[in-house]
Amino acid sequence: MQRNKLHRLFVWSRTNKKTSIGVVVLVLIIAYFIYNAVSGSSSTPQYTLTTARIGNIAQTISQSGQVSASNQTDIQSQVSGTIKSIYVSVGQNVKAGDLIATIDNSNALISLENARISLAKLTVPAKESDVEIAKNNLAKAYDSGFNAVSQIFLNLPSILSGSKDLLYSQTGYLSDQSSTYLSGSGRTYRDTAGKTYDSAYNKYQSTLMLFKGLNRSSPTADLDKLLAETYETIKAVSESVTHAQNAINYIKTVQPEYQASAADTALTNVTTWANQANSDVSSIVSAQNSILSSKNSLDNLIDGSDALDIQSARLSLEQSQRSYDNYFIRAPYDGIIGRIPVNVYGQAGTGTTIATIVGTQKIVTISLNEIDASKVQIGQRVDIDFDAIDGLNATGTVSVVDQVGTLSSGVVSYGVKININTSDERIKPGMSVNASIVTLEKNGVLVVPSNAIKKSGNEYYVQSLDQSTVQASLPKISTSTNARNPRLNTSNSTSTAKMPIASTARPNGSPAMQNLTISTTETPARIIVTTGVSDDTNTEILSGLNRGQFIITKTSANSTAQTTNAPSLFSQFGSRPPGTSGTSGAIRATNVAR
Repeated sequence: MQRNKLHRLFVWSRTNKKTSIGVVVLVLIIAYFIYNAVSGSSSTPQYTLTTARIGNIAQTISQSGQVSASNQTDIQSQVSGTIKSIYVSVGQNVKAGDLIATIDNSNALISLENARISLAKLTVPAKESDVEIAKNNLAKAYDSGFNAVSQIFLNLPSILSGSKDLLYSQTGYLSDQSSTYLSGSGRTYRDTAGKTYDSAYNKYQSTLMLFKGLNRSSPTADLDKLLAETYETIKAVSESVTHAQNAINYIKTVQPEYQASAADTALTNVTTWANQANSDVSSIVSAQNSILSSKNSLDNLIDGSDALDIQSARLSLEQSQRSYDNYFIRAPYDGIIGRIPVNVYGQAGTGTTIATIVGTQKIVTISLNEIDASKVQIGQRVDIDFDAIDGLNATGTVSVVDQVGTLSSGVVSYGVKININTSDERIKPGMSVNASIVTLEKNGVLVVPSNAIKKSGNEYYVQSLDQSTVQASLPKISTSTNARNPRLNTSNSTSTAKMPIASTARPNGSPAMQNLTISTTETPARIIVTTGVSDDTNTEILSGLNRGQFIITKTSANSTAQTTNAPSLFSQFGSRPPGTSGTSGAIRATNVAR
């Protein structure tokens, strides 16, 4: 029977194709609307909120590097000699200035003592006997000077008399009568010799009168004047004789026929007078210098040495002391003796390595790109973690930032050295570390998570729900687990409590950050804020928010539906499978210590 019905339906559909297709489409449309009618659905946004809190901002630059000793120095000798002793051993800790070794210093000690004696002579008060000796020496110097003057006045008459005959006698080689045969230049030479002679002779007459009025016992001031006048006189005589000598040489060369027989004799005489005059000049100068030296010696004994002489002696003593100290080899800084390549009684020369010292200060060396290097400054704090030492968190300080970069493969990098401030024997050169340089740190500022901040044009803003929505949610969460909170209100949002707020105090005393998750159809409001600095997690808020104010950090879709299984086209209309029910939206609240 059923089979016949199906066969007739099949035949009908073949003969009425358009009608049969329309029936099928209509059935499908009816089924779709029936399904939507029996299954109710809704979609409500879900917001995660947190509070603005007082916290810290720390900007860091992290880079890996290696530990090394701050210094390693070969302690070299600055002098030569036999090594007399060595006072340290390899591995020994030494302080700056500790004695490492000594080199034979016998000669240096003698030089040092001589310098001390020289200074003492200038600074120790003079003895009366020394003063008397100096006075006697000065008297002898004046006596010698008077003798020199006396000898000069014994020599001058013959020089002046001979020069007069040469220039003014009828038979003189340079006489006026004979000079008429000279050339113009020769005559000029002769006239110059005559003029200088006349000046010297007048000077001689004046000084001779002074000399005749004095004796050895005359006051020293008069004797000083006599010496000075005598020097000027003999100098003038020497000059006149030199001009006569020049005239004769010129005439012999240019006019050899002029008194050829007398020329050689005249030149010989003038040369003799010139030698005598020059000798007299030397003797008077020597006498004056001797008197001056004796005076200075006496004055130094009576008044004390000249300040510049004392200073020079002190500098010589300091130099001798430094030279002596160089024979004592000392540690230049605190460290550990790494090696000693010499032996006692061995020979050391300038530049010989006596010992090698390694500094106790450990440093970390890292390399930064040009962007990071521009933010690093000497003195900044550094947090250091060691790969090989679990649990050791050391601190350090930036000590050196290279001013010249190194170019490698088109990338410029700058070396940075960090002094390790934490003392731990486990820290050894060569260890690998991770250094985090704190380039900016602000404590006790209002902060929010950086992902909560949005930008529109030139303004920054955060989003928040109406305060009544947030406040209405908090009591419902609290009353589910904490009867001490009496605030019980119902918000307009479609939300229910799912977990309590946990309150955890922060170690530094700042309030905990509360996190809420609320599902609501309410449209979030914008709050314009002024931001400050930020780090990897948080951003400083300068204005626009208050401490404890809730803001949105995340928005997501939250679908809640009351679902009914669609009935089969071949079942009774509107039937539901058993066990099917709907679910509602939720509020989740946590208080996370940040």
